[in-house]
Amino acid sequence: MADGGDMPEPRRGARRLVQAALAVTAAVAVGLGAFALGGGSSGGSGKDHAGRSVALPSTRTTETVPDKSRFLRPPGGTTYVGVAAPDAPWKSAVLSGIAEDAGGVRPDMVEYFVNWTKGFDEGAVRSAYSQHALPVITWEPWAGAGKGTKQPSYALSTIIDGRHDAYITAFAEAVKAGRWPVAIRFGHEMNGHWYPWAEHNGVNKPGQFAAAWKHVHAIFDKVGADNVIWVWAPNTLRGADPVRLASLYPGDAYVDWIGMSAYGVSEAAAGDTLDPTLRAVRKFTQRPLLITETGSQPGARKAGWIASFFPWLRKHPDVIGFVWFQYTREQGAGADWTFTSSTAARNAFRTGVRTLKPAAVPAPS
Repeated sequence: MADGGDMPEPRRGARRLVQAALAVTAAVAVGLGAFALGGGSSGGSGKDHAGRSVALPSTRTTETVPDKSRFLRPPGGTTYVGVAAPDAPWKSAVLSGIAEDAGGVRPDMVEYFVNWTKGFDEGAVRSAYSQHALPVITWEPWAGAGKGTKQPSYALSTIIDGRHDAYITAFAEAVKAGRWPVAIRFGHEMNGHWYPWAEHNGVNKPGQFAAAWKHVHAIFDKVGADNVIWVWAPNTLRGADPVRLASLYPGDAYVDWIGMSAYGVSEAAAGDTLDPTLRAVRKFTQRPLLITETGSQPGARKAGWIASFFPWLRKHPDVIGFVWFQYTREQGAGADWTFTSSTAARNAFRTGVRTLKPAAVPAPS
């Protein structure tokens, strides 16, 4: 999600969340002056997103690192219960506070944003794992929302023709060196027109998104960064451009999970928000689906929408989990998408999330 332009709701409000998320990643660049594209934290200490020292587990080569296959489907009927929130995963108090608000259910997945002016932050990944949370990196090929929605220097053609290969290679090598699996949601909401990587933004051409995806994937393959869970994540059909999702899909050989940005706005039930896009996706892939952004805007329907979300999840075993956007208007969102915006919303979330069994994510030892 990104800010700018006259976009249909909920994208106008939802995209503003990225300003908060990008503010976090911008702080990474300011605070982590010693951070290089080719590496990250290499020992028992690191930096948080504001440059403060944080304790991290040692990166001993003797530690047991799980294979990414361990995470592709949460085991034993479990579900990924994820969040994206200010200062997560850098500050452990954030996930602890969310767990308290959720009635004791601790998130096992945490999502954060990285644009292409930033390198791979191994400290963030290890901080997530130290909190038993799988990191999901929304990797955005642009210079940030402040530069506008087109940004010709990040047009899909520039990715395809190799002008960003040095950056992509350095990022991939750092991911490989980090060893721990990471989910990468590259170029999300590509079926809209509010990002430089969208085919319908007036700069790009049909077929270029899938080609750019394959190019990036090939670089990761070349350096041997096989610890990536690749997440292809469109916006819901409501609010996006009338483009066939299949035309944007690079193919199952290049994708591990399907994602979806799906916010409750006018719908009374979560299924009304989610079902049309799920049906469209299932016409061309059966890959597991993770709802990579979700929330509901304030109003009389919010608590009911949240209450309906969890039964919907249980009825769809091919949907392996969700990431809830815990951002308020004061934190840069266009609406308060959080489940803590009212007592009714919090109670609905608590009741629903307790019907799920969160996945067990191992921590470095």
